[in-house]
Amino acid sequence: VYSFPESTGGVMSPFLLREEIQTLREKRQGVLSPEYYRELSDLLLTAGKIPAAMNLLEHALLNRERFSPNPSVLGLEEVRACFRRGLEYADACLYEEAADCLIQALEAGYDTFETHYCLAGVYKSLGNLNLAGQHCRKSLEHYPAFSPAFILLGSIVKLEGRLPESIDAVRQALSIDPDCAAAYYDLACYLALAGDREPALDALEQALAKGFEDLEWLLRDPDLDSLRKLLRYELLLRFHNPKNG
Repeated sequence: VYSFPESTGGVMSPFLLREEIQTLREKRQGVLSPEYYRELSDLLLTAGKIPAAMNLLEHALLNRERFSPNPSVLGLEEVRACFRRGLEYADACLYEEAADCLIQALEAGYDTFETHYCLAGVYKSLGNLNLAGQHCRKSLEHYPAFSPAFILLGSIVKLEGRLPESIDAVRQALSIDPDCAAAYYDLACYLALAGDREPALDALEQALAKGFEDLEWLLRDPDLDSLRKLLRYELLLRFHNPKNG
């Protein structure tokens, strides 16, 4: 599956960064002191997550108990800033801190499809699929034509073992945005997992034709393992992989 990337860039992979964060938390035994935040900021700077690192340094200097002020006293600009901090923390794999900021923005009245969508992604990353699904559906209640929320919902229910719902969700996304390469890719994954290999190859062909370019991930994605030995899969890869051109 290729949806809701856990990070949007940096010099350290999101998986390695998350491992380093967890190691630091274990070292500090859950005590979130100013020293902890300074050490964590240094790690984020090393990983190229500068906005999140700066926010944590400010947090350490002010010795705040929470990651944003009391939501009852936030003005509109402060609420928006709280939401942005949540996005920055999510990009830096600080999912707990991201959830804290986004929930406070929500409590302060920033009840938008974006807030629920981002919370869905954060809770998915934290493994809380129940809350992830709830917020994803809330996002769609606010904005029923928001195709990324359908794609995210498909990936959430797939983790719950509900492949038919994943297929339905991503097809909903494609009905809204028929040129979405990522949606076709996810559809290929779900169909392959369901044992529908020819429709899966049709979807994969569409994904590549629409511009899906992450061939490195495609070649190791376990969701597509059932297609690897098929001639049509090999031909698709030869045609779209410039290294084999």
